[in-house]
Amino acid sequence: MSYLLIDIGNTFLKWGTYSPPASQGRALAQDKMLAFGRVMLEEVSMVTKEWRRQPTPGAIVISNVAGTGVVNPTLRSLEIWPDAPEPHWITSRPEQCGVKNGYLNPAALGCDRWAAMIGARALVGERPALVVVCGTATTMDLLTGDGQFLGGGIMPGLGLMVRALHQNTATLPDAQGGDAPPPPPRGGDAIASGCAHAQAGAVERLYYLHKRNHPDLRCILSGGAARTLGPRLTIEFTYHENLVLEGLYQIASSLG
Repeated sequence: MSYLLIDIGNTFLKWGTYSPPASQGRALAQDKMLAFGRVMLEEVSMVTKEWRRQPTPGAIVISNVAGTGVVNPTLRSLEIWPDAPEPHWITSRPEQCGVKNGYLNPAALGCDRWAAMIGARALVGERPALVVVCGTATTMDLLTGDGQFLGGGIMPGLGLMVRALHQNTATLPDAQGGDAPPPPPRGGDAIASGCAHAQAGAVERLYYLHKRNHPDLRCILSGGAARTLGPRLTIEFTYHENLVLEGLYQIASSLG
């Protein structure tokens, strides 16, 4: 039996197949990965090419923040396994896998953020964590040592910041990424550098604010832009390629 875990974000559908824990003991998805892939949301049907190579999963767990439009294409892609179990579409709960939801309406918390915090909890154990996921949006959430989610912040992701400058100014070029020592020789470099440092500054500000009350605070960094952001941070951090899939693994393991 294997788990098929699916993270449907605002831009990509990411998926992974994982072997389940050997026992009831603690296990991490990153140690159990069998296969991984991703497709653009506009090309969800293309995922069947990869899924045909995978055995029928024993459990399917999905996080979806892209809305209802992607549900039917995903379900149609899952039909390649006629005997596959019904997928479990997660929602944010009052408490799950050792994480307690601080929202008055727990379901109002994005299920991707919920899964990411569950994944972070599995990584750091009973330690406080600033959980930073750098995707279309950058989310920064505080998780206490006893698993309480105390709230967080959301800002435009690195790509959105760069595109906003290009689209809303008359002469600034489209940044192609990259960085250069000051002063940057090209406008595109200056935009990419400025936006990356803005992201790093926001993360570090929240980190130091929370560290006053949580001295053992850890920073967990994940998401597509994390590799760009990481080198600009002056704080210590742990990188995880996909915290949402890590959280989905913990949820799948808890479903029995």
